[in-house]
Amino acid sequence: MGKNLFHLALCLFLIFSCKVIHAKTVILEGRIDSRITVTQQMSFSVDRGLNKFMFRFALPATFSNKVVSQDTKTPDIRFDPEPARIDDEIDSFGNRFKSVTWNNINRDVRVNISFEELTAKASAEYEAVTAILNHVSDNVKYTYNPPQYDALYTMKTKSGNCQNYAHMSMALLRAAGIPARIVGGISLKESWKIPLDANNYLVQSIGQGGHAWMEVYFPDFGWMSYDPQQSKQFTSTRHIKQTHGLDSTDINDSWKASPYLPEYNENIDAKFLADSISLAPKFSDSAPRSYLFSNNFIAKAGAPRVEEKPKPIVEATPVPVLPKEKNLEFGNMEFPNLVDLYQVIGDRGVRIMDKETAEYVTSRHVYAQAFDIDEKLQINELSLAMRKFGGDGTVYIDLVSDDNTRPSLKGTRSQPLFLDNIKKRRGYYWVDFRFPDKVALEKGRYWIVLRHSGEAIMNWFYIPGNPFGDSDDTRSTLKGYKWEDIQNYDFVFKVKAERL
Repeated sequence: MGKNLFHLALCLFLIFSCKVIHAKTVILEGRIDSRITVTQQMSFSVDRGLNKFMFRFALPATFSNKVVSQDTKTPDIRFDPEPARIDDEIDSFGNRFKSVTWNNINRDVRVNISFEELTAKASAEYEAVTAILNHVSDNVKYTYNPPQYDALYTMKTKSGNCQNYAHMSMALLRAAGIPARIVGGISLKESWKIPLDANNYLVQSIGQGGHAWMEVYFPDFGWMSYDPQQSKQFTSTRHIKQTHGLDSTDINDSWKASPYLPEYNENIDAKFLADSISLAPKFSDSAPRSYLFSNNFIAKAGAPRVEEKPKPIVEATPVPVLPKEKNLEFGNMEFPNLVDLYQVIGDRGVRIMDKETAEYVTSRHVYAQAFDIDEKLQINELSLAMRKFGGDGTVYIDLVSDDNTRPSLKGTRSQPLFLDNIKKRRGYYWVDFRFPDKVALEKGRYWIVLRHSGEAIMNWFYIPGNPFGDSDDTRSTLKGYKWEDIQNYDFVFKVKAERL
């Protein structure tokens, strides 16, 4: 099958902000210009004959608003095998789809979509929207493979993926009388960063694959782009919009087949032909808990304010003091072995807006995750959610104390793990590290620093946002000791310890 390329030209003019500080919403000033070549390949595993197979998929959109504009060239789409019928569709929201039908097929179906030149801008801020988005950011934990994506499930469990974030945000906005709609598209894993001060950079990363965010309508400016996990009033050049609608049922790719549904697979490759980021922080707000980017675009007319009702004073019920167990486990411990890319609803397959989020941690950068303890502990074992891709050499960790919000040089080193002794298998799994001697820690903050030797190729799984600690508990460095980069996620790890 021929390779199809989609060239994107992204032009994003942002106003970012901040003087560093332990801020949460960072207001920036400057611009991002990106041109990206993206290839999206979708395939279905057909292990026995199909009488008929239909697949409806979204095409990249051309759109613009006060903050974001996206321009796409006519996509180059190729099929293998050739379908019996291809139809163009435009739904009631103006989204463009291709509807493709095959008859009597007996091998894999593959679709290549290419597109190029996408530009993006961002701007605008209303207090009511900001309050709601901060609330969602602080109260929803990113999880994978949720059974439901609706707002009620998200509010009840306080968890979910990007679709859950969007649905909960939209429900609260609509309840306040503010129009909002969900956006479906693709996110790219290429990280980007802005300086917070002379010694710190804030890095934005997100996995590569299906992604959902939202747009909020303002009477003066129209629809404005928001990503409840990353940014307010704009989205970066790492967001490629395809569709929008009232909820995820309007935006997700879907397919039908008989007498069974073939398995869906997806591969997305992105090559940045140009990527100029020139952003400077101006100031910051104190919320939410995790870092979000915004801009200084001021609206002329105020949006409706969301007034908080006074909360009734409830007398706390005394909680009985239970004896503490000697042994304990703690950490950021939830992660999927594999990330689901689709779900089956009756005779219909529906693509899920989710993707793997992991960092290639045996490259030039060194990565560290912090944790805090409030009592004296003996550390028996540290485990990281990792995946081996190949190579040779060893991986090991340094467990070190904190030095003014950074890993220090004081600590202990684990025994090395030889890659030959780590099984290569699908998905992510615990990789256990032990120490040659007993490790006793006093109350305080400590850092897990992953290091390697040789040509090890391993990923460390992370959860977007800061579900475990604070906004400055994950760092990386290129120079070995400065720890200049603050990451916008928490790595998955587990500590086994006993009380002393």
